[in-house]
Amino acid sequence: MNEDNNLQNKQTGDNIHKAPLAFMHPALFVLIVLITVFFTYQVLGGAVSYFLFGADLKSGGFSTTLARIVISFSQFMFILAPVFLLSILQGNKTKETFRLKKPDMRIFSLSITGIIVVQPALQAFIYIQNKLLFSIPFGSEYIRQLKQIMDSLEAVMLTLVTSHSIPEFLFVLFVVALTPAICEEFLFRGLIFRNFGKILPAGKSIFLTGLLFAVFHFHPFNLIPLIVLGVYLTFTVYYSDSIYTAVSVHFINNFISAAFVFFAGKEGFDNPESPVSENAGLLIYGMVSALLFTAVIFAIKKFSGNKKTLPGL
Repeated sequence: MNEDNNLQNKQTGDNIHKAPLAFMHPALFVLIVLITVFFTYQVLGGAVSYFLFGADLKSGGFSTTLARIVISFSQFMFILAPVFLLSILQGNKTKETFRLKKPDMRIFSLSITGIIVVQPALQAFIYIQNKLLFSIPFGSEYIRQLKQIMDSLEAVMLTLVTSHSIPEFLFVLFVVALTPAICEEFLFRGLIFRNFGKILPAGKSIFLTGLLFAVFHFHPFNLIPLIVLGVYLTFTVYYSDSIYTAVSVHFINNFISAAFVFFAGKEGFDNPESPVSENAGLLIYGMVSALLFTAVIFAIKKFSGNKKTLPGL
């Protein structure tokens, strides 16, 4: 029995030794991962989109079905595939690196509850943030121009998210909810979080992973909510020790947005031109939401018990 274990350990060590990126410093490896995914997804994926649609993306004269297929293909091919390739080049064990294990169901349930209750707080924050930004006496014109650019990009995305039947809605969920929930989680809560955990304390690893997740989305007006989401997703993986928790939470978050568009026909309440009196309810719900979300976080930490120190962190 000991001989079998020694042989298995030797084979594992040989595999790691043979991996070309096995001894690269984790911080440098994270940088390589981010540069690679940026190039494959933003540059190569963008080139594919431009080749297929060209100026139609601006004019809105593109096939939404084809565009949705391209988006899903790009994420699986240009995010998920490079992540697995780089993990192999680092000599990682897939199950351990990506935490492919069943989560504690109490923590899993609390994590799902948290992403649901925090939605009003995030919407209220975006409204207040934009209200303050557009009331600044200097630089407001540049902020407004940047907002117009982001709004034009969001208008294209809104076209892709909008659906007119249940079958189309299910396809939209696959594109905008399930696909990024899988691809982005394996990138950030999988490979990047694991490597940060090799050199940093858990708290710093969680925060940096969440920060990079937010920056990756290139949306300055949603930066703070994206940081909150990114940190929370990493937090749930740390305490559940399962990437399935983050995939599920990420999916629910995107599902809520897609469902809101499907049933209400619009997204969000962040128009800075609307008076505060018209959004008083949103602000009250936002405060209650923030309190409930905080309670969920404390509950997750409480139920984690002695599982606070996880492998690799």
